Amino acid sequence: MNTAAARPAQPRSRVGGTAPRIDPLLADRVTEALLLAGLPVGYGGHGVGVRLRPAEPHDDSDDCAGLVALHWEPGPRLAAAAAMAQQSASSARRVVSSSMENALAEFLPAFGLEVVLGRADGETRVGGAGGSAAPPFGTPPRSRAADPSGVGSRPQDLGIGADVVDAVRRAAALVGLPVADHLHAPGITLDACRPVDEGDDARGIADLRWNPSGRLSASAASAASAADGEQAARVRTAVQDAMRHAFGSVLGACGLELRWRRPANLPYQLRAYGPAEQPPVRR
Repeated sequence: MNTAAARPAQPRSRVGGTAPRIDPLLADRVTEALLLAGLPVGYGGHGVGVRLRPAEPHDDSDDCAGLVALHWEPGPRLAAAAAMAQQSASSARRVVSSSMENALAEFLPAFGLEVVLGRADGETRVGGAGGSAAPPFGTPPRSRAADPSGVGSRPQDLGIGADVVDAVRRAAALVGLPVADHLHAPGITLDACRPVDEGDDARGIADLRWNPSGRLSASAASAASAADGEQAARVRTAVQDAMRHAFGSVLGACGLELRWRRPANLPYQLRAYGPAEQPPVRR
């Protein structure tokens, strides 16, 4: 993948010193990992999603030369409301940025990248290669990587209420995350919920999960060797788990009513019930 265009613009030199710079090869590796995870990347320091910039030293003893600092930029409506000092929007923006940056720190090591934590209120940094090499993510054969049509797996086909779908899309737009059209597409997916017990009415609500890029999912399913396939599957799981952990905070902060429920002997469901009573940004 050619990610040269994703490299952030280097800042001009400061008076009396040289501005920090990013290792371009490291920037390419980080950008490719983010795109494989299915996340938007703010190219050139603009746009929604992950923005890459040179790490800023905290003090004279902080040697951060070449490190990449990651920042999450939310959707334009949330950013604009927060810039106008609306209290609920400002609070939601802080939750979104910190939770999404925590998610990045959770899954990027699975791609063979080293996450370097700064001070408590500082930036999320990425250094060189971590302890494990990233698996190969070549393009699988066309016949094995064909995209499912999505027929039968769209929210309306699964009986999910239109009000729930609309609320998920509004909250996701504030965060800056894509919503998948069906269960096999990249982004936030909406699946039907199984009842946790006999008295649980799960009709019309959605179980939220995350699909990474089709390239990562296809690599996990059709790698050239069993070892490569297992490693790619571990990377995919790391991305899905980190993103789902973040959903409870970021989507909840952006006006979506959510609840974790667990049916007997089945994985937890992250249930979306519809819009919260007090969203951070009104329509």
